[in-house]
Amino acid sequence: MSLTTQIICDIIKNCLSLSNEQIWIYNQRRHIPEDKKLYVVVGLLSYKCYGNNIYQDYSSITGITGTTGVTGNAYDVMSQYMRESVTVDLFSYSTLPQERYGEVLGSFGSSYSQRVQEEYAMRIATIPISMNDVSHIEGATLLNRMSLTLQVLRKYSNIISTEYYDMETQDTEVRVNK
Repeated sequence: MSLTTQIICDIIKNCLSLSNEQIWIYNQRRHIPEDKKLYVVVGLLSYKCYGNNIYQDYSSITGITGTTGVTGNAYDVMSQYMRESVTVDLFSYSTLPQERYGEVLGSFGSSYSQRVQEEYAMRIATIPISMNDVSHIEGATLLNRMSLTLQVLRKYSNIISTEYYDMETQDTEVRVNK
């Protein structure tokens, strides 16, 4: 399973034609070279669970060997629904963060992004929660920074085998009193 931050990095990298050295996940000890390229860091700010469901499935599940009912298998299907706040920080010693943040936002509406979101059962908001010029954090280094905070809705799923007792296969004797 891929992390939400990895998926967002992949979308931005693909749509903005960035190299692997220009985009990474927050807290990976990378140094920003003193050149004029755009660099992007994606991090998970917070998350909140808004749904946690479990149900038993007695029908056959694609991808699992055996057929339920015939073999006596049953499965617990667990689903968690999360709202994740993700930050996308753009850095450069030029004005590229202020020039290209629109492209970052546009990348989440691209057809490539839509396919990826469908594959991972997620929805990335195309309108950010906040957008800030945070260049002042760096002081006199003249590093330009833009920070975008996005909301992502995502479903995580897990299927595990569980015990199942088939009443028809048990040897029981039924007595009827007359």
